[in-house]
Amino acid sequence: MADTIAPKITYYQKTVGYTVGGRMFSGDPLGFVLTKETPWVAVREEQLRNFKIANKRIIIEGLIIEVEEPSIDWETPNTFTDEQIDAVLKNYLTLKKTLAEVTSVATVSRMLERAKTQRRPEKTIELLETHLEEIDEEKVELENVERALNA
Repeated sequence: MADTIAPKITYYQKTVGYTVGGRMFSGDPLGFVLTKETPWVAVREEQLRNFKIANKRIIIEGLIIEVEEPSIDWETPNTFTDEQIDAVLKNYLTLKKTLAEVTSVATVSRMLERAKTQRRPEKTIELLETHLEEIDEEKVELENVERALNA
């Protein structure tokens, strides 16, 4: 068996607060877009020359810069295992404090489902339902703003 060597990859990250678009090579029909959610692009060593040629302007202007490999371990208050949800549901004050940081409809829905399954007190279920309504309304408002900006 031959050992496979991982290709060398160079990463470029946007340096500005707005969206930046580029091409992986000259004539690339798809290209790439660097946004707040995905601020970097990975380029294989054998594609690096073509990448630099295709993106000369945005590199020279400093819109993108070469960076070390970005971390993909995101810390988020929206990620919970079932065991963590169960632990949070056991204490109302801990749940209240935790919910202040949770912004995901999916996460709160999971919490609510587990609370109902475990027959948690009505007070706990009402807290979860109220928070779910609040973040769902915020999400709808943000979508409306985005639609208005894109129109």
